[in-house]
Order: sequence, then structure tokens, then C-alpha cells
Amino acid sequence: MLVDIYRDKALDKILIVEDGKEIPRISGEGSKFMEGLTFHGQVDFKDLPMGLQSEKVMDSLSKRGFYAARQTVTVTEVEIQG
Repeated sequence: MLVDIYRDKALDKILIVEDGKEIPRISGEGSKFMEGLTFHGQVDFKDLPMGLQSEKVMDSLSKRGFYAARQTVTVTEVEIQG
């Protein structure tokens, strides 16, 4: 299955919708989440971005027609001795 991925400029927010389906109408506070999102690309479901749990994404796509999340990146400094 192909999915469309929408992201914001900071790559903080991600919205995934099954290819060929429209972005569902999201009202209230959820509509603020949509601000700044643009089409980022299309991938096969098995090639979802790292860090996403495919079971949760599939469950959300089935129930709501979309998957929406905020991603946070953690940077950990390591010391390498040579």
C-alpha cells in the first residue's frame, strides 16, 4: 500500500494518509496541527520513516483515515577514543 506523507518545515509534525484518499477534515484544535504541512513524498507502507510503529500507523489509518503525530529527535553525544 502506498501512503502520502505530509510534513512541516521543521520536520516536527507528520501526517500520513493512504494514497488516493483525501486528507480528512479535522476540526477544532486538530485543525491547528494541519497548519504548515506540505506534501513531503509518497512511500510504500513498509518503508515508513524510522521511529514510526507500523502497527499504530495502520490502526490509525483504518480507524480515522489518517495518522498524525509529532516527532521529537534526541541527540546524544558520545565520546570515541582512538
